[in-house]
Amino acid sequence: MEQLLNHWGYYLLLLASLFETAPLVGMLIPGQTLVIAGGFFVKLGILHFAPLIFIVSIGAILGDTIGYLIGRKYGYRFIAKYGKYFFLKESNFEKVQKLMHGHTGKSLIIGRFNSITRAIAPLIAGSSKVDAKKFFLYNIVGGILWAFAFVMLGYIFGQSYEIASKYVGSLFFIAVILSVIIVYIYRFINKQQHLFKKYHLYALSICIISLYAFSEIADEVFEKGFIVNIDQWVNTNVQLLWNPLLNAIMIFITNIGGLINIITLSIALFAGLMMAKKKYNAALLLLGMGGGILTVEIIKSIGERLRPDNSLIQVSDYSFPSGHTTMSTIFFSLLLYSFKDDIKNPILKKLFIFGCIALFVLIGFSRIYLNVHWFSDVMAGFSLGLFWLTLLILIFKVTIFLAKLRKKDLPKKS
Repeated sequence: MEQLLNHWGYYLLLLASLFETAPLVGMLIPGQTLVIAGGFFVKLGILHFAPLIFIVSIGAILGDTIGYLIGRKYGYRFIAKYGKYFFLKESNFEKVQKLMHGHTGKSLIIGRFNSITRAIAPLIAGSSKVDAKKFFLYNIVGGILWAFAFVMLGYIFGQSYEIASKYVGSLFFIAVILSVIIVYIYRFINKQQHLFKKYHLYALSICIISLYAFSEIADEVFEKGFIVNIDQWVNTNVQLLWNPLLNAIMIFITNIGGLINIITLSIALFAGLMMAKKKYNAALLLLGMGGGILTVEIIKSIGERLRPDNSLIQVSDYSFPSGHTTMSTIFFSLLLYSFKDDIKNPILKKLFIFGCIALFVLIGFSRIYLNVHWFSDVMAGFSLGLFWLTLLILIFKVTIFLAKLRKKDLPKKS
């Protein structure tokens, strides 16, 4: 990872700072967050301060220049046509427009530090025919100040990280920062468009809680914390439950969550969702399962945690987190999410909900029972699966809204 950042880190941050300040797109691109991350890596000694400031400044200046030139060429029509796709309210546009006429310097320099004005101020400057020399002066000053401020913020964050990680764990500290970003984006979008419904708030809550749970478990596992003692105790005592009949049942249950079987079930569910004209859920299934498999494999290869050596069945790959648990959690939770509202009979609906939850819980328990996973591997699998699926549900809601806006604006066929 260090070699990768050394080689590609500066290029990535150049693009991040450019798109962060690009017309309208910058309202959705987390370029500022990536620049802060760049400052964090400076503190860790992976990147270097002066080159990073230079690269980020160039990206920020170029991004605003593009916005200015587009504004001069297309005027206010560009913002009026495409602003709604980026959750830009007309009132926000009018505020920046008034500020631009009265305080051009403030709009372009101080406006860089606001997520809304940063992405539209250059457009408005171009549309308002602000003098090019004046614009480029403010653009250069603002770009350098913005780059310095957020690289330094990341550097300070790196110092705080070193201190905080000793007390709360490094991954948990990162999870706190990530959750703040997720909640901020959620509130920003909902404030602009009132897009999310009540159940999306539940999804957000599950997403954040699952993220915290996974990060805390991961910290405990990799730092050999108290949970490792629990793993050893469970691993030893679960053998007291072993008997031929229960062993056979647990092997059958665990096989349901095996890679081949879960892929087969996913294909069947995908076909069912397409037949039921639930294309949104079908796409959610593809990304949910594909992303889940990829994430599990990446974490396993990084952590390289060995499995228990007293398992009932032989498994060769790494242990943390449990892939069976993660993928079955995603699959059966998505099955529940897709069809629970289609069942009108209250008794059948409750049985369906209970069955979906029971299946992924039992698959997770079977991994502990068979001693092919530690207790913490399975708990992390539950958390990771729920985090990934609920995050996708929130992302898809925004994507569908933007797609509907796009479809509404397309010219109708005669």
